[in-house]
Amino acid sequence: MSTITKPTGQVLISVEEFARMQDAGLFEGRHVELLDGGLYEVTKNPPHNYAVDALAEALRELLPRDRFRVREEKSIEPWGHWSPEPDIAVVRGPKRRYQGRHPGPADIVLLAEVCETSPQDRTEKLAGYAAAGFPAYWILDLGLRQLEVYADPAAGANPAPAILAETESVDLVIDGQKIGTITVAELLPQFEKGVTP
Repeated sequence: MSTITKPTGQVLISVEEFARMQDAGLFEGRHVELLDGGLYEVTKNPPHNYAVDALAEALRELLPRDRFRVREEKSIEPWGHWSPEPDIAVVRGPKRRYQGRHPGPADIVLLAEVCETSPQDRTEKLAGYAAAGFPAYWILDLGLRQLEVYADPAAGANPAPAILAETESVDLVIDGQKIGTITVAELLPQFEKGVTP
């Protein structure tokens, strides 16, 4: 399920080829994802890690543990030329449900990525997650200090997000039901005046 036209001569890597590369240790010590047949290295730094942790904690405080799990930086079911590892995946059911398999689109109610400069979150990942049928996608942008909410990315070719500033709050909605509200500011790293990350 390729969503982006590749230039002539560019090699698309399949999920099976990517798995063989990983098994051979080609990416040892590196965090690499397969997105629409291309390889992308993910850089993690303290602000990114803080925001992933803050978002996971905020979600866990709202979600009933018997119905949903918050998974941080874990694999989801690969497909075609895709093997992403989203920063956050909110999945249905108890954790034992995923002892022998990764969660797929029918299991996942929300995917979220934390970004600073990586354009893949708004291009490859947005298109791929939409095409695969994931019901909701959030991008927490640390540089712009905002949260982009794609309530139904599969609904259109170029879904328009709701963009929430750090002074605003987002409603956590699952299966059409509001579960709770999260303030965007509580997800963002706070720096002292004059001190940069």
